[in-house]
Parts: sequence; C-alpha cells; structure tokens
Amino acid sequence: MTKKELFNKLKNKGIFWSYSKKITYKEAGDGLFLEYLLKYGDFDDLILAFKLYSKETIKQVWEEKLKDDKRFIKLNLLLARLFFGMDVESSYFKEIKNARFEKFKMLAS
Repeated sequence: MTKKELFNKLKNKGIFWSYSKKITYKEAGDGLFLEYLLKYGDFDDLILAFKLYSKETIKQVWEEKLKDDKRFIKLNLLLARLFFGMDVESSYFKEIKNARFEKFKMLAS
C-alpha cells in the first residue's frame, strides 16, 4: 500500500472529519496526514504508517502535534512505549506544558 492509498482509506473512514470531504493527500501533506492518523487511525494503520514513513518523521509529528495534548495521554503513552521505545509513565505527559491549553487560558482571561 502507498501513502496515498492509506490516506484515501482513512479519508473514506472519516478521520479527516474537520476538513472538506474532497481533501486530497497532496493538500493534506504528510504532517496533517500523520497527525490525524496518529490520533484517529486504528492499530493496523499505525503499523502500516511505520512501514511507509521513517520513525523519525512520525516521531517529529507526534512531538509537535500530540505529545503535549492532555486529551491524548493514553494514546501518547502507547505511542511512546510501543513505537518510540521510551520508558515513560503517564505522569510524564501530565507534566508537559500544554501549548493548546495555555492559549485557551490566555483567551479566557
């Protein structure tokens, strides 16, 4: 399976729910595609992504987009332990500053 085929498979599953139904792989780019795949793809999709992309590329997207998002602590723990070989506990993610949360706090004040 190619990256584009995996993208279309996930698009048909509806994981790009916040984007136009006509979004293409080229428009999404690797960053958005990998972010949504990590957040909403199933385990088999994750395995396939690691065959199609380098571990470093996926880890970079994870660190930029998901790692500090407290909504995904369990997912982050799974990714960190299983896919990135990190020896961490869930408390590791609870202590990371959440940029998204900080922006909301600033807007609310």
